[in-house]
Amino acid sequence: HKIKQVIIASPAFWKEDLMKELDDNELRQKIILATCSSATKNGIEEVIKRPEVREAVKQERAAKEMNKVEELFVEIAKSNLAAYGLNETKKAAEIGAVKELLITDSFIQKSRSENFYNEVDKVMKTVDRAKGEIEIISSEHEGGKKLDGLGGIAAILRFKMSY
Repeated sequence: HKIKQVIIASPAFWKEDLMKELDDNELRQKIILATCSSATKNGIEEVIKRPEVREAVKQERAAKEMNKVEELFVEIAKSNLAAYGLNETKKAAEIGAVKELLITDSFIQKSRSENFYNEVDKVMKTVDRAKGEIEIISSEHEGGKKLDGLGGIAAILRFKMSY
């Protein structure tokens, strides 16, 4: 695994002293410093709630989601190992073709307000039973907006489907 970020938290100035000792500039750029009152479970919970840590986690999640959506678009363009829209994605799920299901949070909300959530839930359960991955994508960033443009639900497939 490649380390993307490191959180160093401590009461007082220990974390700053540790940073001064680090010679690896690449690692230094990945470090987030946070303050906590103690080195206990409560201290860990305190660090997780810190705004700088929350922002780093949010950015990491957005980057991961953007990569998934970009991967979907590559599959659409080059190999046709993709399905999008509820009907096409549902068919792919039913035959066990879905490797990764991508669905936006706004599509889930829409399905609830427009009373077709049971159908969406069935697709998710079918994908899960077939050992497919399910990624819920935020509509707040560009990747989610692109996915919403495809109907809010899509899949990267294990094999090509014949329609």
